[in-house]
Amino acid sequence: MEFAKEGETIEVANNETILEAGEEEGWDLPYACREGQCISCAGHIDDGPAEDYIRHSNNDSLMDDDMEEGYCLTCVAYPTSEFTIETGESP
Repeated sequence: MEFAKEGETIEVANNETILEAGEEEGWDLPYACREGQCISCAGHIDDGPAEDYIRHSNNDSLMDDDMEEGYCLTCVAYPTSEFTIETGESP
């Protein structure tokens, strides 16, 4: 997956969240609860509806409309295919 603001494309393991993958690269990505209960870590997938590219292990904050517009919670989002994400983007 590609991190647009960081200008990097990295591999993310199926059992690794987007936030964890970015932190492993040394990037200072936004987050707060790390449990999918706030939107501090939200990111925007440029390629289409979030459900097409990630699965959330928990989502207490984003509405279906938000996810259809491409928003996800990076702390609990596991990639399921390749995409580009803008971190630090909230609905």
